[in-house]
Amino acid sequence: MLDDMVDYLENIRQRPVWQPIPDEVRARFRDDLPFGPADLSAVHEEFLRYILPYTTGNAHPGFMGWVHGGGTPAGMVAEMLAAGLNANLGGRDHVPIEVERQIVRWMRRIFGFPESATGLFLTGASMANLVGVVIARDVALGFEVRCAGVAANAKRLTAYTSVSAHSCIRKAMDIAGIGSDALRLIPTDHRHRIDLGALEKAVEADRREGFKPFLAVGTAGTVDTGAIDDLNGLADLAHRERLWFHVDGACGALAMLVPELAPRLNGIERADSLAFDFHKWGQVPYDAGFLLVRDGVVHHRAFASSAAYLRREERGLAAGSPWPCDFGPDLSRGFRALKTWFTLKVYGIEALGAAISRTCDLARYLERRISETPELELLAPVELNIVCFRYRAEEAHRVNARIVIELQESGVVAPSTTIIGGCLAIRAAIVNHRTGRGEIDALVERTVALGRAIQQRAMQSQAPQAGPGAEWPPRLARESALRELEARIAANPDAVSLRFDRACLLAELGRTLDARNAYLDVLTREPSHRLALNNLGTLLHATGYRTAARTAYAEAAARHPDDAMSHVNLANVLYEGGELPGAREHYETALRSEPNHAEAHQGMAYVLAELGDEEGAARHRREGFRDRHLIALPYRGEGAPISLLQLVSCVGGNVPTRNFLDDRVFQTHVVVAEFYDPQVPLPAHHLVFNAIGDADLAGPALAAAKSMMALTTAPVINAPSAVLATGRADNAQRLSRLPNVMTPATINLPRELLNPQEAANTLARHGFQFPLLLRTPGFHTGRHFLRIESLDDLAGALAQLPGRELTVIQYLDARGADGKARKYRVMMIAGQLYPLHVAISSHWKIHYFTAEMADYAQHRAEDAEFLENMPAVLGPRAMEALVRIQATLGLDYAGIDFGLASTGEILLFEANATMVVNPPEPDERWAYRRPAVERIFTAVRRMLLEKAAVGGRERP
Repeated sequence: MLDDMVDYLENIRQRPVWQPIPDEVRARFRDDLPFGPADLSAVHEEFLRYILPYTTGNAHPGFMGWVHGGGTPAGMVAEMLAAGLNANLGGRDHVPIEVERQIVRWMRRIFGFPESATGLFLTGASMANLVGVVIARDVALGFEVRCAGVAANAKRLTAYTSVSAHSCIRKAMDIAGIGSDALRLIPTDHRHRIDLGALEKAVEADRREGFKPFLAVGTAGTVDTGAIDDLNGLADLAHRERLWFHVDGACGALAMLVPELAPRLNGIERADSLAFDFHKWGQVPYDAGFLLVRDGVVHHRAFASSAAYLRREERGLAAGSPWPCDFGPDLSRGFRALKTWFTLKVYGIEALGAAISRTCDLARYLERRISETPELELLAPVELNIVCFRYRAEEAHRVNARIVIELQESGVVAPSTTIIGGCLAIRAAIVNHRTGRGEIDALVERTVALGRAIQQRAMQSQAPQAGPGAEWPPRLARESALRELEARIAANPDAVSLRFDRACLLAELGRTLDARNAYLDVLTREPSHRLALNNLGTLLHATGYRTAARTAYAEAAARHPDDAMSHVNLANVLYEGGELPGAREHYETALRSEPNHAEAHQGMAYVLAELGDEEGAARHRREGFRDRHLIALPYRGEGAPISLLQLVSCVGGNVPTRNFLDDRVFQTHVVVAEFYDPQVPLPAHHLVFNAIGDADLAGPALAAAKSMMALTTAPVINAPSAVLATGRADNAQRLSRLPNVMTPATINLPRELLNPQEAANTLARHGFQFPLLLRTPGFHTGRHFLRIESLDDLAGALAQLPGRELTVIQYLDARGADGKARKYRVMMIAGQLYPLHVAISSHWKIHYFTAEMADYAQHRAEDAEFLENMPAVLGPRAMEALVRIQATLGLDYAGIDFGLASTGEILLFEANATMVVNPPEPDERWAYRRPAVERIFTAVRRMLLEKAAVGGRERP
């Protein structure tokens, strides 16, 4: 067996770096539990045939995908010896712990730490960073926090690191109970190093707001580009601001072994704690992470605990205290130190430093090759051993993502991808001591060859498309299949399955009425047909018959109580109607039947968010959208479609588009921005519709969408950067500067600042007076929106509102001379203003469908007059204000809700892209509204078609 592995390493260049796992191989690892014994040689043979060929490949010299070390024969043998010893290094008095302590002493010397420093092996730098954050937390809050917990302390901690730092820092803040929101991501300079000036300002701002800054995290070798922060500058700032100074050196700390690189790490010796990995540049087999802590006393106090079964003695096996378990979370610990000890002893630090230096030389060689190749472009400075570049192409994101996949599948070289400055980059992390110039040359030559081939294939595929009305092949195929089905039904009229297939085809062809009747025909013959009930419900819902859709879904759920899809469909309708308990019950029923049902998780996320359980909502979002970030919607047109990319947020706050994205014109691909994987190329598209409209609720989604803009050259409806600026508080501030616009003071505040002890001071400090309005960000149509008359009413209001943060709004009186409040809504589309309605109510909270519009003919007459002649109703001052607001917002599609002051100014309520435009009910009372709504729909469709024409598609 040992010979097999030695042969594997000696002949590794003859193997592919990586290869896809065949289905039959993957299937072998789904066999049942083995109850009887098997021959060792047979199991070893299975290993050689089905495991060895299908690993990550980081031992191969062509592996450059992630920062993985290549391992060594000495480390491999040491791992075998450690397994034979089967030592537990949690504690007790045995030599394996002395081996670990010797490495701690060696690391103190390498990094210039004092003799008082302590160290610990962990799985990797992610865990080492977590332990560093926990120590810093305990020093900041006092070690009693270990018993009382973070929630018992009134201090609100904040930590700081760069936007280029590893995501494990954010996760460490989460696990440590401080929360990832308390981590401030500081901008970087042109070399991707933390901006110390911006960091100092962020610390000062947080202190002014009552936070307690406690931790600064520097990076020695960022994972994307290998950048090294100014560690001396960070140490100075941390000392000045009384912050714990932690360094994440996972990728670059061992550059200390290279004399010409070590000066770049000046300041690392001043760190309070340092995390790094031996299994990267140290070439130790996985896993071997390490943590050094300057003050061994606080390290011990942060983790030591007593238990009767861990009693220490002066002599015997229980001697040797303190034990490693006193310095970290693990009691059961493997002998990671042995493979590290072997590697350091067998090769020596000079040889390891030379290997590190050689990888940096190769990175500079790759940089030169890129600069000499016109088709390639360097995307970031080469600091150490990581090179980020791309192939120059019109659709650079799609082309480079495809290049990387084909490189990996070729088995020759295996880089990875990342995002640099909004651009998808090919990332070569040169870590393996076996890598040479031959692999670098292969990477460059293969990248260029693949880029050329992909572009050539794209040019050949760009044959003229069939225009609308032409004989489009997919449409012809469906019609042919329909004719064949109808012939088979004529020959076999009792075949329910054929009739169901016909109904599905009719729906795909857009023949909605025929499809509805066909599903009803199926249900007449087989009333419990599960798919027919659900498909009929979906068809009815899409055409506006929500009550009938609910009936169909309820019948499906009743007849098929274990069918997850039926329960999810019913739950969706209940949720839309605001019936949260019923919706939750059916989502939970679906998940009991099918625990991985994505749409059930998505629905539960929305329900729990409404109920204020944000932690539960986030958990279900991860389950619901993680593998469902790109969804193709059905296209039912007769000709070639206009391909549209629709960006949405998983938390809601999206533009309602169902009334103007006609599936007979547009082939829509929905992208869930927060979960989009940049390694998955975007579908070909003529147009992007950013449907994320609520900046307060969906800020992270808009930030993700903003970064995606670098991946497309198509026209964009509602640029994410413009939408990001439309939060309620932001709008109130910037629109207040416009002539004839009155905006209410608006601010988002943490809930705790509105508690009885803090509220009076908080509101006075921000200039608020009662009455005022209080709402949970992200909700519309009056939900979670209250008017507070006095300070005494505030506690009761807080109890009714979900959310960690609340929006406080100064109340603006929008009542007219008749004592009734009026709320006007005007849509802004492609630079034009379109009146939608005026809602009139005796109540301060006005929503059109709950206002007094149906009850009073005079209210409808006033509404009709507004729709007929908006300028005359509003007056010149208000019209001028609306034009200025539209220009300031800079959105292609948006709406504004407002009242009118007696002097003609606009009283701004809100202005954003989430405004709903619903068709009027069939009731004749609303007939006067239909032309205005249709004008809006027509304007939106015209805008979409005109933008699509710019993106390369002719208008139908």
